[in-house]
Amino acid sequence: MKWSALHILTFLCSFLSFAQAQTDKHTYRFKNDLSVAKPECGPDLALARAAGSCASDNIPGVFLEEMLPCGGRRAVFHNNLNWGLVYPNNDGLVSESYTIQLYLKVTNWGTTWARIIDFSNGTRDNGIYFKSAPGSPERCLDFFPNGIVGACPYFNSSTYYLLTFTRDGATGRMEVYVGNNLFATYIDSAKDYVGKTGVPIYIFRDDSAETCESGEANFAYLAFHGKHFSQAEVNKSVSDICFEASINSYADFSISPNPVCGNTANVEVKYTGAIPSPGTGYDFKWDWDGATVVSGSGMGPYVLNWPTGGTKNVSLTVTSQSCGNALDNRKQIVISNPSLTADVTGGNCETGSNGTITLTAKDGIGPYQYSIDSVNYQASNAFQVPMGRYRVFVKDGNGCTAAQNADVTFGSDITLKTMPDTTLCVGQSVTLATTSNGQTFSWAPQNGLDNAGALEPVATPEATTQYVITTTKGSCTLSDTVLVRVSPKLEVNVTPDAQVEYNVPFQLSATSPQIRNYAEATFVWSPPDGLNNANIQSPVAILQENKSYTVNVTSEQGCTGSGQVNLTIKRQESIVIPSAFSPNGDGKNEVLIPVVNDIASIRYFRIYNRWGQLVFFTDQLNTGWDGSFKGAAAISGTYVWEIEGVSTKGKVISKRGAVMLLL
Repeated sequence: MKWSALHILTFLCSFLSFAQAQTDKHTYRFKNDLSVAKPECGPDLALARAAGSCASDNIPGVFLEEMLPCGGRRAVFHNNLNWGLVYPNNDGLVSESYTIQLYLKVTNWGTTWARIIDFSNGTRDNGIYFKSAPGSPERCLDFFPNGIVGACPYFNSSTYYLLTFTRDGATGRMEVYVGNNLFATYIDSAKDYVGKTGVPIYIFRDDSAETCESGEANFAYLAFHGKHFSQAEVNKSVSDICFEASINSYADFSISPNPVCGNTANVEVKYTGAIPSPGTGYDFKWDWDGATVVSGSGMGPYVLNWPTGGTKNVSLTVTSQSCGNALDNRKQIVISNPSLTADVTGGNCETGSNGTITLTAKDGIGPYQYSIDSVNYQASNAFQVPMGRYRVFVKDGNGCTAAQNADVTFGSDITLKTMPDTTLCVGQSVTLATTSNGQTFSWAPQNGLDNAGALEPVATPEATTQYVITTTKGSCTLSDTVLVRVSPKLEVNVTPDAQVEYNVPFQLSATSPQIRNYAEATFVWSPPDGLNNANIQSPVAILQENKSYTVNVTSEQGCTGSGQVNLTIKRQESIVIPSAFSPNGDGKNEVLIPVVNDIASIRYFRIYNRWGQLVFFTDQLNTGWDGSFKGAAAISGTYVWEIEGVSTKGKVISKRGAVMLLL
């Protein structure tokens, strides 16, 4: 009878313990052999018949072709019933800390129990099994004798599962993952599931304590790691399993670019395999097939170039310094260096016959395609074209291109010459002066032209435009171009608005980022009042009153712009008393109030009549005399006033004077 499930979980944890004890890895991909993936220095797997007297085929298993879930048909190993695999663990890679990963599909569950892994060398029944579920063709995971763990039933016979068994030797914690899902955990304090040096580990092979508990499976990948896996490492192994299960990447490398155009172009070869830099413990031997090494050594990366074109072979052999196991890898790079020659036969305008350009390519990789516009390519190397200068192209089978000029002449006297490139200001126009003996004319684009079919249209473009004129005579055409640059309206920067001192010179200035030569530009300031010169870039203003100036600027190309500056006279502290007021009820000049500038307070404001009597007094700002005395209207005439105030800067201002009261 079987032992406790606790022992089974302990066994599984023991199995995973090698992951922390060592950092080695032994990988098996079952591509028609049971060998360790070179250049790893691990042992080969062996086939083992189940212990006991169970009936078993004389053939332990077969290699067969199968389509994996990731796509791609490849060899896998199928064990027959009551046969399994044995990993010798001679160097103790699987010890207290380890990870074992199996990528497999079970095809025959056996009877009730099917052993997955055995650490006991076939002497104990405790372990991890697939176990039947009543009423279901699917299976559960059972840590015998502790019982079923995880979802049950869960496993079917049509799915490839990545099973990860990992043990942390420091804590004794064992974890089982199905894919990247944590399926079960167990603290293996008794170290029941710990591998030992020289004690074989059996996969899908039953023990002698309770025999005939075997199943059949297709194995695509099996790996033993000398360390405990974290969740992140499990996640990565799940994401990489499609590649890892099928590809031995120890000697993998990349070539970029590939193909490459031109035999002087540099190519980067970079090691992309599983060995971390600097490649300690391994030898890297490269063969460049005649390339020149620009830079690089060891495991690279390298920069190379080849002196000739063609298909080149890049080879890498990675050899373990410990055991001499070697892995070879070879990749090809294509060096395309096409060249092109053009043979031209002229045409005749009067008869309407075109010229012919015949192209010949070599030194590239066929098939070749040809073009006269670098966009549309054709297999034919001949082009029937009108008179003109052409840029012809060839593209080889690797997409590499070469170009050549071809001038096609015709028996015709057609001529065409338009004006040199010119510059306008926004809103200006120019006549596109052109000479030609052609019969018809066409300008493109038509934007800004008064007549696109005229020999010399008037152009008023809103933005810089390149105009192309094409003329036709007989069957011949000829083209020429003129670029009309449009300068934008001038941006004028003027001295900022400012307060200026009364009657003190103040410097003005106008600039523009679009003016390159100020000596050729003109400046007109208006009004000219208060300026020493209204027709220069930087006049001086002397003001007795507020003033706003506008400057109109014209560049050397005739482009214009304007700017404005506002100048205000700085206010001075003062107290002013009007010379007369009329408190007669008409709503005008009813109260005599001091007019003040920058005055903070009034110490006194007194008014006396002709007999020296005080008729009014206040020490408040914005308060005045309404023309009354002792409750009655004062008589008209002259009154004397005196006032004293304090400015905002603390200056005391005292004044005396007279005012006329009018009724």
